[in-house]
Amino acid sequence: MAKETNEIDEGTDYVGYQEAFQLICDNVKTVGVEELPMALSVGRIAAADIVAAVSYPSVDVTLKDGYAVVSADVAKASVQNPVRLKITGSVYAGGRRDLKVMPGSTVKVCSGAPIPPGAEAVVSEELCEEISSDEVLVKADAAIGRNVLIAGGEVKAGSIIVKKGGRLLPGYLGLAAAAGINRVDVYRRPVTAIIGVGDEVVAPGANISPGQLYASNLVTMEAWLESFGISSVSSIARDNKAAIKKELTKHIGDADVILTSGGAWGSERDLVIGVLDELGWRKIFNHVRLGPGKGIAFGIWEGKPVFCLPGGPASNEMAFIQLALPGILRMCGDTRHPLPSVNARLGESVKGRHPAWTEFKDAVLSRDAKGDYHVRLYKHRSRLQAIASANGLLCVPEGISSLSAGEIVSVQVLIPLD
Repeated sequence: MAKETNEIDEGTDYVGYQEAFQLICDNVKTVGVEELPMALSVGRIAAADIVAAVSYPSVDVTLKDGYAVVSADVAKASVQNPVRLKITGSVYAGGRRDLKVMPGSTVKVCSGAPIPPGAEAVVSEELCEEISSDEVLVKADAAIGRNVLIAGGEVKAGSIIVKKGGRLLPGYLGLAAAAGINRVDVYRRPVTAIIGVGDEVVAPGANISPGQLYASNLVTMEAWLESFGISSVSSIARDNKAAIKKELTKHIGDADVILTSGGAWGSERDLVIGVLDELGWRKIFNHVRLGPGKGIAFGIWEGKPVFCLPGGPASNEMAFIQLALPGILRMCGDTRHPLPSVNARLGESVKGRHPAWTEFKDAVLSRDAKGDYHVRLYKHRSRLQAIASANGLLCVPEGISSLSAGEIVSVQVLIPLD
């Protein structure tokens, strides 16, 4: 991995990618808390510690179908030397606990049944032989505690099941339900407004004229947001100040965050930043040393984040995935990057755009017979084809001029491998 140490002037008036990422993290905040039933909270982020209300199980229970015994009675039991015990009754899950196990006797128990008083262990059913309705031959020993789940063995009352900021996965929710919890506080997901800007942009499904194009960026962003359970509304503004201002002000009341697509670059026709300046937003950065995706601006307007994204599909996608989407997820209390990463062996040398920039390249991940990942660049002249078909993103970070074939590199996964 080749490093550059000399100062480069290119893009010095832009912020670096990592700096932009941190500025977003520092300036977005969660958008409130809501209480949800357990079944509707899967995948959400806990807004408070989830604490067990009761212990589970509430009493000692058996882990196996079998016979509850006094351990000393069966200490020398074996197939060759079975021990004969008297059966004094049966207990099932949720059943009675008034039957006592005395020396020389046993109580038949089913998995999940409370351990009868006096019993110290359970011998599995397959290691026993009932010779009559009231006698059984036990053919194995059972030390104290064998096949017994003690009270609170799964979770104790007052213990933390999920800490604040943790993701609510099905297993944790099941544990919480067993511990007496039926509703949880989670961070609310933000409502997102997406505005496509441009005279040439047409909503999907509408009639199109020569030279116009469908707003594929809006659909792509909406789909990404929906994949994380985040609702969005979208609209299109003509490329003039009045239309842009109208759409921005229309959405600011109901949306928690606004995304614009197009109209964010430096020509006289790219008006979004100017309109926001007039509306009094607090611009935090404008342009990032990120390729593709440099034409992104970010700021706060009326207390709400606004991301101004470039209109080119490749630049729009990268600015959205690498900066806007992580910021929106943080508004849900979620600090993860939206894309998981794997380590892969690079199949070819890769040059970066410029050592002062961070560059992401479309890539193809594969896995060999040993399960090791390999990566190569996705080479297709169509940017939309690359967005649709590449299954990974390879990063050449700032300060690095190139990556060498054979290196182990981190690759973001767009499409999980089968």
